[in-house]
Amino acid sequence: MVRRRGETVAAGVTARAGARVARQVVLAQAALGFTVNSLGACLVLLARDLGTAPEELLWLSSSFGAGLLVVGLAGTVALRAGPQPALRAAALVTAAGAAVLATGATAAVAAAGALLLGLGAAGLVLVTPALLRGADAAAGLARANGAASVSALLGPVAIGGLAAAGVSGRLALLATVPPLLLLAAGARGGTPAPRDDGAARPRAWRVAGRWTAIVVAVSIEFCFTIWATARLLDAGLAAGAAAAAAAAFLAGMAAGRLGAPRLIGRGVPVVPLGCAVVVAGTVAVAVTTTPPPVIAGLVVAGLGVAPLYPVTLARLVQTPGLPPARSAAYGTLASGTAILAAPAALGALGAALDLRTAYLVAVLPLAAVLAAATMSIRWRAGGVSRWRCRPGGRFRR
Repeated sequence: MVRRRGETVAAGVTARAGARVARQVVLAQAALGFTVNSLGACLVLLARDLGTAPEELLWLSSSFGAGLLVVGLAGTVALRAGPQPALRAAALVTAAGAAVLATGATAAVAAAGALLLGLGAAGLVLVTPALLRGADAAAGLARANGAASVSALLGPVAIGGLAAAGVSGRLALLATVPPLLLLAAGARGGTPAPRDDGAARPRAWRVAGRWTAIVVAVSIEFCFTIWATARLLDAGLAAGAAAAAAAAFLAGMAAGRLGAPRLIGRGVPVVPLGCAVVVAGTVAVAVTTTPPPVIAGLVVAGLGVAPLYPVTLARLVQTPGLPPARSAAYGTLASGTAILAAPAALGALGAALDLRTAYLVAVLPLAAVLAAATMSIRWRAGGVSRWRCRPGGRFRR
């Protein structure tokens, strides 16, 4: 009886710790979505405040991607003491960057804020998979990314609302400072990451394949995130209306990520299904010539893109024999690679051809490759243990 009571107490403590980590991750991802998706609007307003062309400050929008590369390369060191200290440091750096970028009166100060913001946000990306582990990591990551997608819709709206009221729109970034400070204060000292002694290491090709899947998933997402406004401009919308309508992709992605955990829990093959939906949305975005069907295509594409990153990241994190700190660092490095490379490649294709054709040439093959690779993995694994073979070669559930 005493033993059972002790087991009950231990289970309760574990459950409370799990709930606390889940709240931390959701809060971190909400702050991440708000700040990162506000960088483009902040760039335009900063250029106006400084009396310079937005093109001269374009590099500021790459601060997040650059931060991901830096943090990804240093990820195993950053997580050596455990994810909680890394979470505290990332939250503080992000808060400092948001405050400096929001209030900076010169290009140099604002640039320093953008770099701090990009570095801190990359730290939040790094620590998320290190906190969310276990069999339900994909569902947990989908929920966390859903919070990021919802808050991503609020950032540009808040900035635009302040700007329309005659106040510096960049001040909207200050709304993230109190939650980030609260997050840092609540981060407790965790257990150090287990040492990588080199035992039972996974095959390099398996890690490389799962890493590449994340690159492909994030590449598809950011092709739409970066170039949706330009596609709507081509369809005939004015600049302001195009910027607002581009949020249709984020809305679709937010809805998809809020519903993805339920599909994942039921064993639905969400990556091949999502890739098929992405293809349908991409075709609508590329072949139609008026704004309404393009906007509808962006919503559909967002729904399809929603589960791709959480599931591919969870697959990397769950690689047998891959230490948690190393898998988190690899995932962060994959995201940085995609964010810096994919939108630039799509822009180059759009300049050489046109943006409509570029979407077809770039996104459709990526979606096909990701779907085929995932279906191949499911086939080799027996459908994730849901398919068994009868005598005679027929499969049944």
